[in-house]
Order: sequence, then C-alpha cells, then structure tokens
Amino acid sequence: DAEKGHLVTDHAIFNAHSRRYEREFMDDMAALGIREPDVLTRVTEYVPQIVEFVQRIIDKGMAYESNGSVYLSLDEYQKRGHNYRKLSPAAPGATTSAAEMAEGEGALGSAGGTSEKRNPNDFALWKASKAGEPAWDSPFGPGRPGWHIECSVVAGDILGQNMDIHAGGEDLKFPHHDNELAQSEACFGCQQWVNYFTHTGHLHIEGLKMSKSLKNFITIRQALEHNTARQLRIMFLLQAWDQSMNFSDQTVDDAKSKEATFKNFFREVEALVREDYLSQEVGYRMGKLDHDLAETFQSTRESVHACLLDNFDTKGAMLAMLRMINEANAYLRLPGVMPSVLLLRSVATYLTQILKVFGVVTGSDDFGFASPSGGGDGGESSSDGAAGSAGDIDA
Repeated sequence: DAEKGHLVTDHAIFNAHSRRYEREFMDDMAALGIREPDVLTRVTEYVPQIVEFVQRIIDKGMAYESNGSVYLSLDEYQKRGHNYRKLSPAAPGATTSAAEMAEGEGALGSAGGTSEKRNPNDFALWKASKAGEPAWDSPFGPGRPGWHIECSVVAGDILGQNMDIHAGGEDLKFPHHDNELAQSEACFGCQQWVNYFTHTGHLHIEGLKMSKSLKNFITIRQALEHNTARQLRIMFLLQAWDQSMNFSDQTVDDAKSKEATFKNFFREVEALVREDYLSQEVGYRMGKLDHDLAETFQSTRESVHACLLDNFDTKGAMLAMLRMINEANAYLRLPGVMPSVLLLRSVATYLTQILKVFGVVTGSDDFGFASPSGGGDGGESSSDGAAGSAGDIDA
C-alpha cells in the first residue's frame, strides 16, 4: 500500500495477487464458453529468456544500457533498414508524444524520464525496478521486463520467429504492437515478424467507451447475472468485430429476440421430424413453393460463405440465416401446407453447423440449441429444441 508498499520484495506476495486474478479470469472464460488455449504462459516464468532476448539485441548494436535499464535504439534500428511504426505510421522524424510515451511505458516507466534515453522515442526493453516493484537479477542490474518484451519472447518461444496472425485491441496498434514488431525484428533479424494483424474495436456501454472513470464499468460476472453466455455471444456476432461494439439494453434485447427466432424454428422443425413423415407422400409436394424454398436455402449458404470471406462479417452471416428462417416460417404458414420435412431438416442442420462454428451451439445434436449444462449455453436443457440422429426419429 501507500505506506509500506515500497518495502515489499517477496515474489510470493506478487504471485499470490496475480494468481487470484488469473484464476478469476479463467473461470470467467469458462463461464462464457470460451475454449482453453493450447498453451498458457506467465511472463514471470520467462524472465531468463527475456534477459537473453534483450542481450541479443544489445549484442547486435540496436539496444543500450542506461542507469540499469535497457532501451531499444530507434536510430540504430532504422539505420539497419528497419521501419518503425508500421501499424500507426508517423511522419519521418516525428517525435512520439508525451501521451503516447506514457501509454507505452506507463506510470512504472516514468522514473528517469527521457534523460537516460539517447532518443526520446526509444522504449524500454528492461527497466530498473523502483522500491516496491518486483525485481529480477540480470546483467543490467535488478529490474523487470519492459511492457512489450514479454509478448515477443513468449510468442517467439511458442510460435517461432514468424507469426501469421496477431490479434489485439485497436488501442494496442501503437505503441504496443509497433514496439513488439521493432524489438522482434531487431532480435530475429527479419523485416516482417507478423504477416497479419487483426485489431478489435472498443467495448462501449450504452454508447460510451467502457471506463472506470465514467463509472460505466461492467464485469463479465455482472453481465452473466442477467444474460446467458449464448445471448452475449449472439450480441457480439451481430456487431462488426473491428468496429466499436455496444453493450446496451437495446443490443442485448435484440440478441435475445434473435435467439428466440432460432430457438422457435428449431422446435418447429423438431416437431415435424418426430412425426411419421415416411407414412405420407414424400418429395416436393408443393411444387414451385418447395423449389423456391430450396433456392433460398442455396442462396443463404452462398451469402453466409461470402460474408465470412468478407472480413469475417458475422453480422451479415447471422442476418442471412435469420432471413432464411423468415422464409421458412412463411412457407410453414401457407394454407394447406405439406412441408418438405427433409428440406427443412437440412436447413436447421446447416444453421446449427454455422452456429457451432460461431460457438453459439456446443452440443452434439444434429440441430438445435440443446447441450449439456454449462459450456457457454447458459445451462439450458434439451427442451431448447433439438433433434438427434436419424435413428432417434419416432417411426
């Protein structure tokens, strides 16, 4: 704390604090139905590799020690033919603003100011620790990793010296991702460490960016008190991933309404499938109306495919599927309808397959929302509308 925090040196205290929030985060991800990663890493368990990574950049002449800290020299880096600020380009010779530098180094990087840097734009690879901060021994003196370095070292260890896709929030373009690129390309001796970046939009609450200062901050657990994980997922699928996303009563209600549309359609098709349709005349018994529905189904699949090819347009894909349901519902309400059960079943199965890709459906049934309790579906039972394999059909 403010009184005695500067006396804390025991890493076990820092670790216990981190583990608490690490576990809460993993629990929240499980509650949202998000699959666990293939590899889980902690920066505190990578300090030896970080020190080695920093030393390699020093040995290449692109970093220097100063007052126990180590900075990447942007002048030397650019002399070697590297480009800086690829994701957020600046005019040649432009200086990183004080606000940008504060964003890049944070409050913990303020000690020493720019006086210990050769160029005010240089950024820390290793930072001398202040009293009360975790510290590790290194050839540069006791300190801690810079903000950006852990990502380069961990990714380099797990994925190698080149990455195809790197994701993050749009606010990380500069300085975080640009500095990641610089230090990685300096260390690995390459011109392109990452092939593609995807940057997601900010989360807004009732139209305003979520911020503790605005007192519109909401936790995952609070959001799940009134909504299921499935409803939250549908809400985000109905918004562009690379634009600001809005969490509001309106967007949540819209997601719940569309969830009900899917759910009701699956229930209706389930009822048709469970009937002894083989005892009746089969095929397209309504002529052109059946053919029209089949053509709509085909165009829906093409539209969904095109949307996903177009910058992962999940909103467009969801709306195409909902239009398909509207057409199917209109078909089912025709006077004297003699529905093509297998066609409708194919529609329901296809919609479920896409929803499984989106993580909206996690069960193993052919179609519908049914799944075991948990797993991101809000613990809803099989009464949500589902049908099993052909062998489960009542004959």
